[in-house]
Amino acid sequence: MRKKTNRNTVEDSTAACAAKSGEAHETGVEEVSAAAPEAEMTETDLQPSRKTDTDEKLASLNEKYIRLLAEYDNYRKRTAREMECVMDIVSEKLLTQFLPILDNLDRATEHRNDKTTFEEYVKGIALIEDQLRVVLAQAGLKRMEVIGSKFDPAVHFAVFQQESKDHEPGTIIAEAEKGYTLQDKVIRHPKVVVSK
Repeated sequence: MRKKTNRNTVEDSTAACAAKSGEAHETGVEEVSAAAPEAEMTETDLQPSRKTDTDEKLASLNEKYIRLLAEYDNYRKRTAREMECVMDIVSEKLLTQFLPILDNLDRATEHRNDKTTFEEYVKGIALIEDQLRVVLAQAGLKRMEVIGSKFDPAVHFAVFQQESKDHEPGTIIAEAEKGYTLQDKVIRHPKVVVSK
């Protein structure tokens, strides 16, 4: 009977010990699982909110940047289209003014073999040249009057120098090619002969 009692006692104590350790184990797990979420919640609650705020600000700034970039690109394209449109209108207006001159040149070349004299033909060409100069002047083109003025290397292009007793050294005495300005800006520098 003692053996049975001992066995029962050992078995009982083992079962009780196992039950206690199981309870302790379960309690420990519960305690750890209950305590761990609290610790994780406090740490993860603070960090994600910071990340979320930063991420939201970054996304907002990125969205603003993309919108601004798209608006600038649209503005650039619209401005380029408007400039092309303005250039087309200006070109059309100027070319329309050249058409009568072209018509007069056509008439002059058609009648070059007629019985008109050379002097009359030259007068007709001179009238067409005057008509062309008027159109160009209306567009803002002006011929530079340089003969007799002092040579300026920023404005004039010297072809060569020539000795002259009638002019001071550095004076423009002849033009090899005429110069022109458009709206007071030199678009072709005159090629000149300068006195020594």
